Amino acid sequence: MGFQLLIIRKPLAHPRKTIIGFFYILLGIVFFLEGLDLALFPLGSLMAEQLTTFEFLGVNSPDEVVSWQAYYWVYIFAASIGFATALAEPSLLAVALKAEQISGGTIRAWGLRISVAIGVGFGLALGTFRIVTGSEFYLYIIGVISSS
Repeated sequence: MGFQLLIIRKPLAHPRKTIIGFFYILLGIVFFLEGLDLALFPLGSLMAEQLTTFEFLGVNSPDEVVSWQAYYWVYIFAASIGFATALAEPSLLAVALKAEQISGGTIRAWGLRISVAIGVGFGLALGTFRIVTGSEFYLYIIGVISSS
């Protein structure tokens, strides 16, 4: 509304409908976030706790040092979540379909979506690896720059 009024300098076409729509959007966001707090976030926390328990990792005592290799299920979980969410992303589907249309079919929408999903899955797995090992982020940037 600020852009409409201050930059374009045109009045709102239907101010009452706009305000009602804005209220409905806020209400929807509140319900959506509440649903995440009640259902999805506790499930994610529970899964994270279960995937990192000493029994699941095969460690006998809490004092034993855990190798980064023991967290392979965490890496697989992160990669699969990243892959699935990227593949299901509606905006990626729209961009992929447009790229296929513009390229005359040279770029296939499905191939582009799979490529992006693999990249996102790999990125999440790598980020999880970085968290587990405690390594510095700049090392990964230097690796990417030096390989180009």
